[in-house]
Amino acid sequence: MYLAEYLSKFCEEKDIRFIIKNLSQAAIKISKVIRSVDNAVNVNNKSETKNIDGDIQKPLDILSDEILLEFLKKSPASAYASEEQEGFVDFKNNNEYIVFADPLDGSSNIDVNVSIGTIFSVMPRNDLSLEKAFLQKGMNQKSSGFFVYGPQTTLFLTVGKGTALFCLDEERNEFIIVNEQIKIPISTNEFAINASYSRFWDIKTSNYIENCQQGIDGPRGKDFGMRWVGSLVADASRIFNRGGIFLYPADSRVKYKEGRLRLTYEANPIAMLIREANGKATNGLDDILNIEVKSIHQRSSLIFGSSEEVEEYIKSSKKV
Repeated sequence: MYLAEYLSKFCEEKDIRFIIKNLSQAAIKISKVIRSVDNAVNVNNKSETKNIDGDIQKPLDILSDEILLEFLKKSPASAYASEEQEGFVDFKNNNEYIVFADPLDGSSNIDVNVSIGTIFSVMPRNDLSLEKAFLQKGMNQKSSGFFVYGPQTTLFLTVGKGTALFCLDEERNEFIIVNEQIKIPISTNEFAINASYSRFWDIKTSNYIENCQQGIDGPRGKDFGMRWVGSLVADASRIFNRGGIFLYPADSRVKYKEGRLRLTYEANPIAMLIREANGKATNGLDDILNIEVKSIHQRSSLIFGSSEEVEEYIKSSKKV
């Protein structure tokens, strides 16, 4: 089953189907640019800028954003917001749906050939002004997903009827279904966290990780392995395929006291996918999808994955 057939079967909204189709075509183009010889030759080009939030932008970040804009302007979307834009781009029409995106997640890994990707979310305007529409809670999303540019180009997608996995058929330039209903294992013995920041963690995160590291002789009573790629889409792909827990908590650094990842175009899309695959996503206390949105570039903690393990982290948070 190809993507178009899947959407016809599971997505009633014609406009959403159209938007996802165009996003998939944009992703195919981004994937080809990333894999091109020119990019391989120029990957160490140090010309970099900063986005509105002060994070480093590589040339491919900006180009990926431009490609998404190119395809979304030809779709029934009314506006677009991304990590690379200061605010939102108004397409000057009365269409119902808006789109959020992280055009090239994990782009700091480009020069070492690690999997990177594009994260997206589709949300209705709900008769709101665009300014207010982009501040809706994640629970209002109608679809979310992410593309991974790795050994294969893959797509994890939900339209509210479960989470499905697709792989790009490069001969036909179409995405074909690999798994129609992903179910994340309830329990796990793998965690993913950037341990280099342990000195900035709060006590609940430190205690949780320490308990995991004590293994079978510790309070958890089982051995854990640690996995960390440093690319959200790559770490999420692993969890969807074999379970695990991903943690990017808030820490004591001033810039990240509310968390590191962006709520609207990273945490919310991932959380919807996780929920539809029977996992859990939280900021440590609250469901990600129920967090109030105050700005497009709002940061948040993000802990997601196997439900049993996420619940364990939440319990450890409440004990502190």
